[in-house]
Amino acid sequence: MSIKKSPVSTDINFGQDGKQFSYLRIPYSRNTSAWGAVMVPIIVIKNGRGKTVLFIGGNHGGEYEGPVSLSKLSRNLKADQIQGRVILLPALNLPAVQAGERLSPIDGLDMNRTFPGKYNGTVTQVIAHYVHEAILPLCDAVIDLHSGGYSLDLLPYNSMHYLPDEKLRQKTMAALKAFNAPVSLIMREFTGEGLLDYAVEGMGKIFLCAEIGGRGVLSPSKLKIAETGVQNILKHFEIIEGVPPKPTTRLMEVPKTGNYAYAHSKGVYEAFFELGDEVSAGQPAGQIHYLEEPERAPELLTMEEGGVLVGTRGPGFVERGDCVAVTAQDL
Repeated sequence: MSIKKSPVSTDINFGQDGKQFSYLRIPYSRNTSAWGAVMVPIIVIKNGRGKTVLFIGGNHGGEYEGPVSLSKLSRNLKADQIQGRVILLPALNLPAVQAGERLSPIDGLDMNRTFPGKYNGTVTQVIAHYVHEAILPLCDAVIDLHSGGYSLDLLPYNSMHYLPDEKLRQKTMAALKAFNAPVSLIMREFTGEGLLDYAVEGMGKIFLCAEIGGRGVLSPSKLKIAETGVQNILKHFEIIEGVPPKPTTRLMEVPKTGNYAYAHSKGVYEAFFELGDEVSAGQPAGQIHYLEEPERAPELLTMEEGGVLVGTRGPGFVERGDCVAVTAQDL
């Protein structure tokens, strides 16, 4: 498929039955390769008519559950096992994945703040543009697999937004429950424009964002959550045989800016709670130590909104403005 003005090329035929492994080729001229390209892996598995689900990993580098679970799925899932179409982008922001960093080392951009992208922009913008224009219109649902990366440790959850369209809200909620992560969150974003979430929702399609683990590590238990959730989604959309298990997920919400706590200065963060603990409104979630000034008292960081601690700072060192704690309340 080609789209007007996009420099991206691929030999993938999105309408062809069978399993196809290939690449999105994004031109990237540089000192060491005048006619070079970034080769983003793409896998399409199709059999007859049915729903189309796009699974994305590697929207950021340093988040491993998505890329690993989707790479395994690409090898194990056979076309004759499905009805419909599965599109896999296990390393969407390939340069960031290869570097193990959140942002692309090529242009310093965050892929998930770049949509709908630009056909004539930087490498990250060109990838986002192609996905927005050529792939998203094919899909009934998009499942974006993240983790906390280096900077955050997260109680494994899947999430959706508060959606004004009641029909879309119901369909998205059904998919959220089917994934059956330990926690299912309904969230209000405070991160600005450019999210893949908004691009998909703006097309009237189902979007889920999973956050599974963090600290830049890959654990067997967290990987299992991602793999099981993906299988549940395939069953939910009747792409593979079977029925998702009865949901056991804990339904919660993160409705306000007061559910987030931020560092006000540079230092070492001491958390007072473990993930999953209850934190009361007005209670300190932790404190910042100033190791170069031992005579200086630590700064307490108080939660405006209480609830279950679903996110905490990954590394001990923090800078002013770093998120150090996130709480959620039961619905």
